[in-house]
Amino acid sequence: MLLVCPALLFSTQAPSQELKTTPATLLNRAVQSIGGAKQLNKLDSFQLHGIMRLADERPVVEIELSTRKGGLVLGIMTYIGVGQTKFGSDGTTSWEQKLNESGDISWDIISSAALSKKVQQMNWLEWFTMLPLELDNMEIIGEQTFDNELCWIVQINKEKINEQLVYFSKKTFRPKGRRTEENTANGKTIVDVFFRDWERVGDLLLFHTIVYRRDGNEITLKLDRIQLDKARKELFELPAEIQLLQSKP
Repeated sequence: MLLVCPALLFSTQAPSQELKTTPATLLNRAVQSIGGAKQLNKLDSFQLHGIMRLADERPVVEIELSTRKGGLVLGIMTYIGVGQTKFGSDGTTSWEQKLNESGDISWDIISSAALSKKVQQMNWLEWFTMLPLELDNMEIIGEQTFDNELCWIVQINKEKINEQLVYFSKKTFRPKGRRTEENTANGKTIVDVFFRDWERVGDLLLFHTIVYRRDGNEITLKLDRIQLDKARKELFELPAEIQLLQSKP
């Protein structure tokens, strides 16, 4: 599992002046637009903090995530007025702490794939930098206005199983967001994710607002803190409860 800066998969060479609209060259231009593969590859650790709010601005979830090279992870989700869940890894063992409806806490050892999915749901920069793994399944299928900006549309998974559409600005090359189709009890529904409010963090240009839209309803995650290369290794030590699970035969 690659964490923090999987952009090692990108070329560090400057793109040519004339863009050939292939998924690979488009991804390279997108990486250049946020600071370049060289700057991403230099990252030792990445941390974010934010609050998720409903359309009426009511806060519902506080999110904290720290990742560090070597597969180190610590994620904390505080459901305001309800309780807290956690997940993480010391680079070898991945784990999670769950909270059930009765408020009881349980601890489990999970797979690295399950952990990676949790990280990408909170850290959309990691989702973006992992896109090269899907190059064989990518195709540019046209142009469309997405979040009020003309974008290239990149389709992932041509067989349309768990299909994703990724939108890249034709003006800046930055990733503008993602569209997926999900099955629900009431049939299929479209889920859009928008990346907004781009600001400098060190040598990188990163989005600080993520908007989730589903069935006309929106939830907004505003990141009030992003820190680079500040996470200490001690932060990722295994909880005592997980160490106890490991010691059981």
